[in-house]
Amino acid sequence: MNRNLLLVLAALVIVPLATIVAAPSQAPGKKAPAHQGRLVFVSTTGLEDIGTLSSSFRHAKTAKESGYLSDVVWLTYGRAVVALDPTVKAVPEEVRQEARAAKAAGVRLVACGHALAKFGIDPKKLQPEAEVVDNGVAELSRLVAEGYQVIRY
Repeated sequence: MNRNLLLVLAALVIVPLATIVAAPSQAPGKKAPAHQGRLVFVSTTGLEDIGTLSSSFRHAKTAKESGYLSDVVWLTYGRAVVALDPTVKAVPEEVRQEARAAKAAGVRLVACGHALAKFGIDPKKLQPEAEVVDNGVAELSRLVAEGYQVIRY
């Protein structure tokens, strides 16, 4: 075959094909584009199951960092509100760290005002800071009506 014809063939077929094959589906270090999916992690487990309480924050953080979701909420309307109370000595530092990490990753933390009142927790002193709603179950209902998928702990 003519050498010039081989060069043209390589330029038109082989080089572009090699580029497609070698190109990664996603550049390293880049996150997947955010989609329209939304999750709400509902935590009602308190100090009776520290592992589950800690996991609820960690899983919410991982979901947010995945890049696949447009919004991630961690919502409590039960005993899990104690995780946000800086005065409760029984909450392990690991749980507090997971809560801070979730908040730092962009997870919206939401606490039920009724549960806070029941456990004598001052809503203004929550650590990390969380949005307080009057009723956690009503807020969950609203989020589900808006299309959020629920993961319960």
